[in-house]
Amino acid sequence: MKGKITLTFLILYLFCSSFVNGQELRVSGKVTQEDGQTLPGVNVKIKGSGAGTQTNANGAYSLTVPSPQSILVFSYLGFAPQEISADGRSTVNIVLKEDLTSLQEVVVIGYGTQKVTNVSGAISIIKSAEIEKQKPLRVEEALQGRASGVSVIQNGSPGSKPTVLIRGIPSFSGTDPVVIIDGVPQTLDDLNAVNSNDIETINVLKDAAATAIYGVKGGNGVIVVTTKTGKKNQKTEITVNTYFGQQEAANKIGLLNASEYAAMINEG
Repeated sequence: MKGKITLTFLILYLFCSSFVNGQELRVSGKVTQEDGQTLPGVNVKIKGSGAGTQTNANGAYSLTVPSPQSILVFSYLGFAPQEISADGRSTVNIVLKEDLTSLQEVVVIGYGTQKVTNVSGAISIIKSAEIEKQKPLRVEEALQGRASGVSVIQNGSPGSKPTVLIRGIPSFSGTDPVVIIDGVPQTLDDLNAVNSNDIETINVLKDAAATAIYGVKGGNGVIVVTTKTGKKNQKTEITVNTYFGQQEAANKIGLLNASEYAAMINEG
């Protein structure tokens, strides 16, 4: 009898543990820097998924994670990114440390390049390493979940391009942002023609300060793409990537053989 009771409790414990681990959890908290000041606009993402949010003006955030053991990734320009596990906690506060090396990065804007520290506009930078990890079918898909304020909407039609919105719908006449590839104005279709493995960086210019040089066309945002080029004193590097896929028809149509086809024709 005692053994049956122990076994019953063990089964109930394992069942409850698996149930708790599969529960969603609402996590909130505040992001600050080392001097105690809050950080607004910090990207908070769930590792392994495209879901995430940003901190508000008070440095506070709140989001729902799929599991109590989910890992949160905090990233902000000029600060070193950090990862922390929720560990079943409903409140997770974090302090980000400055990363001076990231402030020396160069971004492409307008007619030239500038250091991040000298740019006052809202710009998101996506590097080649991030694109290579994602392996997107279309270049636009590399923007999804990696650039704050950028939405990539798929319409489901075969061969159709997705809709790219930068900070919402700016107008009813057209929503496509300006695309600049190696200094040449292009379209989203031209962007898709570029091999994602050939891209060095993608800079997304979002606000008026960053897009002013492009005039009225820049009202929908600007996507500046820089492809990889050879550099002085750099070794030659050859990279080969191959991908394959297999597709099958969901509903196969029954076909006639020669005798069945002849009988159908004779019957009229």
